[in-house]
Amino acid sequence: PYLSALKILLCVDLLFTFPVVFSSGRQILENVLLDESGKEEDEETMSLALSRAAITSGAVATCFGLSQVGGFGVVANLVGGVAQGTLAFIIPPAIAVALSRRSSNGIFDASEISQWLIGGFGVAVVSSVTYFTLAESLR
Repeated sequence: PYLSALKILLCVDLLFTFPVVFSSGRQILENVLLDESGKEEDEETMSLALSRAAITSGAVATCFGLSQVGGFGVVANLVGGVAQGTLAFIIPPAIAVALSRRSSNGIFDASEISQWLIGGFGVAVVSSVTYFTLAESLR
């Protein structure tokens, strides 16, 4: 009985948190993909509204596609593995290399080697998590 209650509470939690997370993601996508510079806040053209509708539709279609993948664990492994692997092992070394190149005027520095190795490890981890999760889900 406790496991069933826990699953029901998890579903209730997801029903209330998903719209908040989705709205934030949609806003980030709109900020990245749409150039709204120089426009008044109240000025929304038809093309801008259609672009926003297309972004929202694409995001909803992606969520629907992910929901068709068998099981919550597969989606959690896929999304979590890619997102966490990228945030932990790829983004920080990329930032360190970019800052190193900025301070040395674009010249290669030997201290970047460790950052490149960590970034390569991150790419290998993200690739392997993606491969093994997809291979498991297609079985």
